[in-house]
Amino acid sequence: MSLYHAVESVLVPLIVLVCALSVAARYMPRTRERAKAALAASLGGAQARGWRARLVARLAPQAVAAGCATGCDSGGCNSCDSNTSGNTSGNTLGNTSGNASSPAPSAHEKPIRIVRKPQGKGRGQIHDSAR
Repeated sequence: MSLYHAVESVLVPLIVLVCALSVAARYMPRTRERAKAALAASLGGAQARGWRARLVARLAPQAVAAGCATGCDSGGCNSCDSNTSGNTSGNTLGNTSGNASSPAPSAHEKPIRIVRKPQGKGRGQIHDSAR
């Protein structure tokens, strides 16, 4: 086995593992936080000293606001009170129009609008007069 094959047989699975962990951390945030807390506890928790104390502090669960990305309770994103701006009608989506299927976008979100290009006289089109 050459050096190239040895490096490749270690590097490719390592890249796949890092990508899989990244996807798992993105889509399973509660599981990620539980795993980090368990690892921090196994390293000694609050009694750890030196480099282990710094690692435990880094792995300790962070306090985050509840929202859809935090893996809300059993009801999913509709049960969270993450979007409370203008929440006067009692619905949990934060839209006051009474239509619960279309939540109001927050101030930092921009809705995506898909618009069809107008057909007609434009550049790159062949017209009958040009033939």
